[in-house]
Amino acid sequence: MTNQIPTEYIYQYLLSHRTSRGRLERTLHVHPNAYEIMLFKSGNVDYFINDTSYHLKPGDLTFVRPNDIHGYFVHDASPYERLPVHINENFISGLSTSQTDLLACFFASSSSPAHLNQEQIQLFERCVDTSIRAINETIFGCDVWLKSNLSILLLLANSAQQQNDLEPNDILPKIVQDAISYINVKFSNNISIQSIADHLNISRSRLCHVFKEFMGISLWNYVILRRIQHAQVLLKQGASITTACFECGFQNYAHFIKVFTKFVGSSPGKYLKGLPTNQRDDSTPNNPPAQENPH
Repeated sequence: MTNQIPTEYIYQYLLSHRTSRGRLERTLHVHPNAYEIMLFKSGNVDYFINDTSYHLKPGDLTFVRPNDIHGYFVHDASPYERLPVHINENFISGLSTSQTDLLACFFASSSSPAHLNQEQIQLFERCVDTSIRAINETIFGCDVWLKSNLSILLLLANSAQQQNDLEPNDILPKIVQDAISYINVKFSNNISIQSIADHLNISRSRLCHVFKEFMGISLWNYVILRRIQHAQVLLKQGASITTACFECGFQNYAHFIKVFTKFVGSSPGKYLKGLPTNQRDDSTPNNPPAQENPH
């Protein structure tokens, strides 16, 4: 089994303003230790977040929490312009106040994108570009510029989410929707590809083909990903490694350790001691803001 689900750690923050041209294969990934907001400006792109896929429109703003399974699927060579902002969960917690919870936008009842008006788009873009320039040129007070701009970006995100009246419109085929729904309920049980196909009354080969076509990963790798995602949540909540192993659906402890390490990039024991970002303080140099990333 190969690891088809990139696990990307964010050390403090990562801001980008990128435009690319060319179709990209469907890929999913997770950020175990970071929140992400992304302003979509142009392109023919679908956005998948946990159980649902949306077709993006210019001005849409997407929200991703730590460990959320997500991906951006580019259909053609139309210019794909976007401004993704990743913020480490420890770093972002210091931006809120006792009166203002800037993380509220990530916990709305719907995971559907919000939408920014033209004025908000310009402000979002200005904050991102100013931050990138301040960091790259190491201007005086760049840390203050950064924290101020990140706070403004999160205020914009919360404002947009509070006004979000978009109806969820899942564009995944019903077969894939039903498969994901079944997996979400049964992943901790001793399920198989055949049992999923039998439940959906479809052939195993047809189910695997359609799922891979629209999700970019195999059906079984998605089951494993959901299990590992749940194991990370349990470990963060204080569960023992043994408890996490069996409660997320693994029948063999050694196999769980092997698979967890492959997908997450560290063993459950090291994960319990703290994600890599938690071992750095605010003085640690950050990755270059314009670093290449799959968004």
